[in-house]
Amino acid sequence: MRKFRVDAIVLLLLLIAPHAAVAPQAQGEGPLRLYIARHGETDWNAAHRLQGWTDRPLNELGKKQAVDLAESLRGVRLDAIYSSTLSRSRDTAQAVAGTGIMVKSLPGLRERNYGKFQGGSDTDPVYLARVNVWDDTMDGGESLNQLLARTRESLAQIRREHSTGNVLIVAHRITNQMILRALLDLTPDEAVKIQQANDEVYLVEFDPGAKPRLWKLVRGGNLGDL
Repeated sequence: MRKFRVDAIVLLLLLIAPHAAVAPQAQGEGPLRLYIARHGETDWNAAHRLQGWTDRPLNELGKKQAVDLAESLRGVRLDAIYSSTLSRSRDTAQAVAGTGIMVKSLPGLRERNYGKFQGGSDTDPVYLARVNVWDDTMDGGESLNQLLARTRESLAQIRREHSTGNVLIVAHRITNQMILRALLDLTPDEAVKIQQANDEVYLVEFDPGAKPRLWKLVRGGNLGDL
């Protein structure tokens, strides 16, 4: 299978939808659209500290970003919403769900466990030298290969439960790299180059018999991507 290249597949999509809606459960024929969002900002994001499995809440900007995500997805008839078990992910997902749909939290969608580096700076030169070594467990944490394996398991569950329709996944920066690697057959180097901001959302669209398509939501803050 031909490998996707990140710079070739990031298309630009501006979603304009006037009205929020939640679709009834449907498993007929048709495309599957996976909306992949990153949780809103936390105080540790702002301070460039590695959160990993540390459960930090959304800060004020993060709460606004969650509301903005909900606004951006108004009119998309979501069949399901998945988050990780960490509150920054769950609360972002819940802002989209409102009272109309239940958020399902999966442990496999949690951020990478950074081991001894958890809570430290993401500019630590020792951390930077090791972070993209795929079999490095970060001294008590987990490797990228282990993260990819549990991410694949979560994706398999989601796709068993929803073979068609619109599904939102709210996860984390590195977890979303693994999600896109798994869905688009990216190389390791391509995956780790993906830099998704706290307020960005991607769409991976699957049509029967066609290659997956990757779309990126463009809002006012990232018009420079055009």
